[in-house]
Amino acid sequence: MTEARRTPPPSPRRSGRAAALAAVVAALAVAPAAAAGAPGVRGAIVAAAQREIGRPFRGDCSGFVLSLLARAGVRVALPAARSRSESLYLASQRVAAPRPGDLAFFHDTYDRNRDGRANDPYTHVALVEAVLGREVLLVHRSGRGIERVRMDLSRPADPDANDPVRLPRVSDPRGTRFLAGELFAGYGALVAR
Repeated sequence: MTEARRTPPPSPRRSGRAAALAAVVAALAVAPAAAAGAPGVRGAIVAAAQREIGRPFRGDCSGFVLSLLARAGVRVALPAARSRSESLYLASQRVAAPRPGDLAFFHDTYDRNRDGRANDPYTHVALVEAVLGREVLLVHRSGRGIERVRMDLSRPADPDANDPVRLPRVSDPRGTRFLAGELFAGYGALVAR
């Protein structure tokens, strides 16, 4: 008879969060584009993003988003800006209520100008995968590869409602923000509403 391995139970805070995310992921896995409410081109963009979750990506966040758009046949004329993330923001139509296939933009995800202050606009872009009430699921390229993160703008500083989009660094000043809701800059659409 073999002895069963015992692992300590997860903390209630972490297990509730993990269970909620697992339920959403399971629902999206059944019919990715349909579950995300994304028909047509939007659905193709979201489905392409979902296929990349857990994989590495050689380019940056904007390169990832541009590759998803290209796979769906969406061509974007990027205006000049400080970064491609900012170029994508400038090229997109601002939207208040996101839909799957829209983009989410963030400020201060890294210290682009290396001055040690939080004054770096449009440093990151992610794709809106699903909108579940107040919670928005995003797919983005992080330092660990392509991953899904949650964001709830009604509770921007709550780590139970928002995942980090900035990786902590030893050089970060005290009070540096890391969560998606704290660094959020706006939504934009490149595909017809």
